[in-house]
Amino acid sequence: MPAQVLLTEHMAATPSTPEAEERASRSAEKAASSNSTTGPREPSHEAEVDTEAQVAQEPAVPEWQIGRQELHIILSLTVINMVVALDSSIIITALKTMTVALGADTTQGFWIGTSYLLASTVAMPPVASLSEIFGRPACLLFSLAMFTLGSALCCAAGGVRLLLAGRAVQGVGAGGIWMVSLLLLTDLVPLRHRPKWWAVISLGWAAGLLAGPLIGGAIVQRTTWRWIFGINFPFCAFGLLATPWLLPVRPRAESMRAKLARIDWIGGALFTASLTLSLFALSSAGIQFAWSSTEITTTLVIGFAGLVATGVWEAFFVKEPMLKHSLFYSWSSNIAYFGGFVQGLVMYGENYYVPFFFQSVKATTPLRAGINLLPALLFVIPSGAVTGALVSRCNNYRYALWLGWFLVTLSCGLELLWDARVSTGVWAAALIVMGVGHGIVLNAQTFTCQAMAQPGDMAAAAAMYGFVRQLGSAVGVCVGSTTWQNVAALKMAWEGLPVEIAYHAENYAEGLHRLPGGEGDDPMRREQVTDAFVFGFLGVWQVFLGISGVVFFLTFFVRHFDMDKAIESEHQLENSGGNGNSRPRIVSRRLLLLRSKPPAE
Repeated sequence: MPAQVLLTEHMAATPSTPEAEERASRSAEKAASSNSTTGPREPSHEAEVDTEAQVAQEPAVPEWQIGRQELHIILSLTVINMVVALDSSIIITALKTMTVALGADTTQGFWIGTSYLLASTVAMPPVASLSEIFGRPACLLFSLAMFTLGSALCCAAGGVRLLLAGRAVQGVGAGGIWMVSLLLLTDLVPLRHRPKWWAVISLGWAAGLLAGPLIGGAIVQRTTWRWIFGINFPFCAFGLLATPWLLPVRPRAESMRAKLARIDWIGGALFTASLTLSLFALSSAGIQFAWSSTEITTTLVIGFAGLVATGVWEAFFVKEPMLKHSLFYSWSSNIAYFGGFVQGLVMYGENYYVPFFFQSVKATTPLRAGINLLPALLFVIPSGAVTGALVSRCNNYRYALWLGWFLVTLSCGLELLWDARVSTGVWAAALIVMGVGHGIVLNAQTFTCQAMAQPGDMAAAAAMYGFVRQLGSAVGVCVGSTTWQNVAALKMAWEGLPVEIAYHAENYAEGLHRLPGGEGDDPMRREQVTDAFVFGFLGVWQVFLGISGVVFFLTFFVRHFDMDKAIESEHQLENSGGNGNSRPRIVSRRLLLLRSKPPAE
């Protein structure tokens, strides 16, 4: 029986050109003729097609122009993501005031910030998977509702437990908002033009992330800390009202039973539980429990074993896996995802420890510590916007990756010059370099993974990149905290100072400059304790420098992939305001390669 060959393609169904149909017809006829004359056979080694070459040589898409509706959606997502990023960083300079007002100890104060990051990280992959089944608008509305509910709980909190619960609920909503925003861009904008328009959304995100410490410091100095969460409500109301109006995006038409059957219940539960345990252990080690304690060791083993089991389950037993292993098919894609993880780690780690440096070593107020971050804020936004425009125009992201990671690594090196006597010019220059570097990487690297994605995997690539970067943010605080405590404790032991200062640094930072200075019999001299604090910060900067340098080196091994690719999403806008030719209706046609068995001899 002759073989039947059907080619695998993901293409735009309308508009379709006669030339494309004629080429496809000739290819099918040629393949059928070849199989009918030669009979069925196993593919030779020479006939195997390199996966990276296939991805790099996908056909180009027609010229695209954004419509009015798409523009309104992107601007709305910018506003929503700004408040999400603001909420993640606003408590950095306000945490001390909040813990004192609620009577919380150092460990509870640590979890006020960390619970938000952990919850948002764990929520991302399930939300991405559910949005493919139930649609983007439903998941965005759910995430906005969770974020609003969490903000209300935090505002009403009269104790630490309710505040921690509110922060966790906020985190679930924030993770969902960030993930759905990234996926919506893959539904609306072709890859070549995404860096330019993602730069707009990133502007809001970066502005919120870096302005958070400034606003948080101003609020706790001028009014009650509850306004830190109260300022979210106008933005939440805007998102809840705008989403149904702006997003008539229709998912695949199927029954509720069919949708529920598509959910990977076992994988989702296993992944959520395992990642929660792993992040809890990494976050509480050295803070709540010693690294060598049975609690940490047992939790880490169970968590990591669960993640391995999740990987096996997703790879071999699920039709629609939540975590696609096909995304990690080459060294280039692996480096890109690793770079996303490291950028989240370094960027959020610096965003936490730079204000802490100013408040402790330089004895600034929370408001002043936030103001000192302005050099980074003022440069991360324009550098990201310019990078997005250049990547879209030049169809090349490699040069941006090289320059961005060089500047990020350089900024970490400049931070090694910071001590108690560092001048304003030195630390401001380091922050400017940091802002420019992170702005470049923030935009260019986001779409590197999507350019490398195989057909049908672009949305999954966007979701995976968003997740690994958020995972890096959660791990960044853990890495920084563990490094600072151990390095500072080592210095304090050398100087004969109590090492518990290192493990309760936030409590001692406020009174650090009230200690007696100069020569004397008091074993707690201001200069000695300050030097120990600086020594701890040097350890953090060195860790960030090392891992940034590794990624900078690895980026030279990232291959170029063409970014002229069509939108391949099944989620479509109804009544788009753009040019009809610029936003074709997209369908996904799966064509399987079928081979008949050779006749028995």
